[in-house]
Amino acid sequence: MDKNGLPFSQEDAFRVIQKIEGLTVSQNVPLSEMTRFQVGGPADLLVWADNRENLTELVQLVRREGWPLTILGGCSNVLVADAGIRGVTCVLSSDMMCIRRDGQELTAFAGTRLDDLAAYAAKHGLSGLEFSCGIPGSIGGAVVMNAGAFGGTVEQVVIRTKYIDSAGQPRMLEGGDHRFGYRQSFFLEQRDAVITEVSLRLESLDRLSIYEQMAEYAWNRYQKQPLAESSAGSAFRRPEGNYAGALISEVGMKGYTRGRAGVSDLHAGFIINHGGASASEIAQVFLDVRKAVFQKTGIRLIPEVRFIGTWEEDDIQSLI
Repeated sequence: MDKNGLPFSQEDAFRVIQKIEGLTVSQNVPLSEMTRFQVGGPADLLVWADNRENLTELVQLVRREGWPLTILGGCSNVLVADAGIRGVTCVLSSDMMCIRRDGQELTAFAGTRLDDLAAYAAKHGLSGLEFSCGIPGSIGGAVVMNAGAFGGTVEQVVIRTKYIDSAGQPRMLEGGDHRFGYRQSFFLEQRDAVITEVSLRLESLDRLSIYEQMAEYAWNRYQKQPLAESSAGSAFRRPEGNYAGALISEVGMKGYTRGRAGVSDLHAGFIINHGGASASEIAQVFLDVRKAVFQKTGIRLIPEVRFIGTWEEDDIQSLI
């Protein structure tokens, strides 16, 4: 529905968005080839934004018209419904040209991949992003979830974030205003906010030491995680005082399968598409695992993966 309560007009929106310079827009685009799970129905309108200016113009237009809006970064930690996504779906392009350096400070467009940003930092002898090597996704999404690994988190390096609020106005957060916590931030509380740019402060270090640390983390991931499988990374957040993977193994769900989806037999914290699974099948594995863990331990696991799009199954709403 638009701001006047009228049904969303895909054709009208397509014509208007096409007029914004620098954007690429297509209709009825299947999302399965874009997501790490390799599933997902079509987006009514799929728009690619490659810089802060055209992203801002798009978001302001969509807010003004009252159209549904979904923002995707690296499409790495999402499960898109089989029915797809209604309204406007914007994918933030990853462009190395969008990284700026000022001494020990880096500023990047929200769609910049974490891998690219970590590589850029290492090349310039800047330390602080080694933990992110191998984490799929964009810096914008990493800020939303306060992504982290190996004791490092985005919280430790982010100093400033520019975003667009629910009214379409440009805003900025600094320091503690991000309200970072474990897989938590201001942006999880304000879901209508759209991150456009992120600034980080890093520390100078010799490049060899940085590359050695990155290589160690990469080898650790290779040995312990099902990197060759279609998954969205860690399926559930870490419960306080425990680990999701350990709990899933403890209740006998490691290696569990349902249809063409299941739990990895290498690392129980990962839910995978064995090939040809539907989004609904994968979602049911999430439900089965969470139910089993709760029944045997009393701990309710919270998904780290985002469920987006139009879900018809009522029980899946509990995961969103």
